[in-house]
Amino acid sequence: MKKLVRAQAGVKLERIERLAARQKAETFFRLTSHRRTPERLIFDAAEAQRAFAREVAASLEDEAVKGLIKRGVLDN
Repeated sequence: MKKLVRAQAGVKLERIERLAARQKAETFFRLTSHRRTPERLIFDAAEAQRAFAREVAASLEDEAVKGLIKRGVLDN
């Protein structure tokens, strides 16, 4: 199951839960961005929040992302 945790400036943090071996629940976070960075999988909730904040800050400085925000394609 996927759940959007936070989204800002084209950055998304999703919580993903799935059943792993022996029906044990596995939870991790996926961080994606409009910048040219690969998606990241993070297994610690606090680190996922910190990574989200860093990526939002970097995205707000990226010229391409700033252009998308200015044109109304992305929310700030």
